[in-house]
Amino acid sequence: MRLALPRPGGRRDGRLPGRRRAGERDCDSFHNPRRAGGRGRPVIHLLAIRHAPVTVERVFYGQMDVPTTLTAAEAAVRIASTVAEFAPRTIWSSDALRCREPAALFSERLGVPHRIDERVREMSYGDWEGRGWDAVPRAEIDEWMAEWQTRSPPGGESVTTFAERVAAWWQDMAPGHHFLMAHAGVVHCLDVIAGGLRWEETVEQRLDFLQARRFSRATARRPT
Repeated sequence: MRLALPRPGGRRDGRLPGRRRAGERDCDSFHNPRRAGGRGRPVIHLLAIRHAPVTVERVFYGQMDVPTTLTAAEAAVRIASTVAEFAPRTIWSSDALRCREPAALFSERLGVPHRIDERVREMSYGDWEGRGWDAVPRAEIDEWMAEWQTRSPPGGESVTTFAERVAAWWQDMAPGHHFLMAHAGVVHCLDVIAGGLRWEETVEQRLDFLQARRFSRATARRPT
C-alpha cells in the first residue's frame, strides 16, 4: 500500500522510493488464463480504480472523509469508458464519500447493484488520522516503520490486519465482473493477495489517482 509518511531524504509525495512506476509493471492477471486459474472454472474479474485526488496534503487521512478536487460526477466522467467497457455486474466501494459517491453514480447509470463493504475501507491510522506528518513525533513514525507490516499506529491497524480484511472480501466474491472504486491501500493489498507481488514490491509502486488495476482468480463457485 501507499505509505503516506514523511521520509527523510525520500520523495516529497510521501511514497517510498521505487524502481519503476506502476504502469511499467502491471499487476493485471485479467488477460492471463493461466494465472486466473484452471480451465472450465468460473472466474472472478475485478477492475479496481483509485478515487479522485484529495485536497489535503502531508496528512494521515486514512479512513477519514476528505474533500476531493473533482466532484463525484467529474471523477465518473474521467473513467466512464473504462468502466463501461468492463461491463461490471456489481459495483463495490467503502463507505468513504470519495469512493461511495462515484460508485453510486455508476450503479445508477449502468443499472447494476452498488454494495458498500467496510472490508474495503482504507487502512486505519488510528490516533494519527487528521494529523499532519509534521505533527506526529518522528520517533513514533520511525518506531512504526521499523516493523511496518506487523506494527500498527496508535489506535490503528497493522498492514497484516488490513490485508486480512481485504482478503476476506476478495475470497467472498462471486464469479463475474466486479468494479471497485478503491482506496490506494486496498489496491496494494490486492497486488499482494491477487497479483502475486511481495509487499516490498507493491509499496514501491506508484498508484495515481483514478488509475486502474485489474485482477482475476478462478473459483469453484457457480455464477449467481
